[in-house]
Amino acid sequence: MKKVLFFACALFAGMAVTSCSNEDDLTTVSVSDTQTDMEVLSRFIDVNEATNEYYINENKKTRALSYVSDSDWQALQNVSPVNLEKCKKDLQTLNEQVAEAVSDPKVAYMVFSVNGKTIVKNLRNANFGFEKSEGTAVSSRTIPSTLMVYGGSEQTTTPFKDPSRTIRMTVEKDPFVTGYYFFQILSPNAKVNPDDNTTTPESVAFSGTGSLFNTSFTWTAYYDALENGQYNWEFKAKGSTPSSGTIATCRFSK
Repeated sequence: MKKVLFFACALFAGMAVTSCSNEDDLTTVSVSDTQTDMEVLSRFIDVNEATNEYYINENKKTRALSYVSDSDWQALQNVSPVNLEKCKKDLQTLNEQVAEAVSDPKVAYMVFSVNGKTIVKNLRNANFGFEKSEGTAVSSRTIPSTLMVYGGSEQTTTPFKDPSRTIRMTVEKDPFVTGYYFFQILSPNAKVNPDDNTTTPESVAFSGTGSLFNTSFTWTAYYDALENGQYNWEFKAKGSTPSSGTIATCRFSK
């Protein structure tokens, strides 16, 4: 009798261990499948420049391989409907933030970034210039002011002066931000001081999904920021999404 009871207990314990192991495997597969699906979906996210909206473009050529193989498109067809719906909801939320920025008179430029491209769109006339920096030329001098972008908070560089009217900004998105993101960089000296008009454009809004494809941009100062042969510079950051933690680091140089 004791032997029978011992055997039954051992069998039950073995089944329990196997059951737990299977549950862990299912959890691991589920997480792994979600990450894979989101990576696949990120390749097909595109921007409609006419409507300023992010969307899933099934016809997008995701990589050079796409011209000779439809493996990415086939992977897209196998994405879980649950993960596809989540991605669409995320894009809807991002599009709402973009729409709000586009209608904000203080926002002069909008940056859209998806897998494979970054677009800088001029929304309205402004006293300052902003554009993507072409090429990979090494800057001649690094400016010590570094600007951190944190979700849910505002940060600023210390005001500084420089004889150059153009400043190069490198944006390093935090690698832990894997979904969509939204933040603003402002140039307070892009308007007269004092300025009674509170709607003077002074901001560049950054939006995107995945990695920031283009990381280098050039600011051109408002000419009236020139004093005694030097331009007044200062940059501010407003982080929106994610709502907490580090979103990006901005560094400046000539």
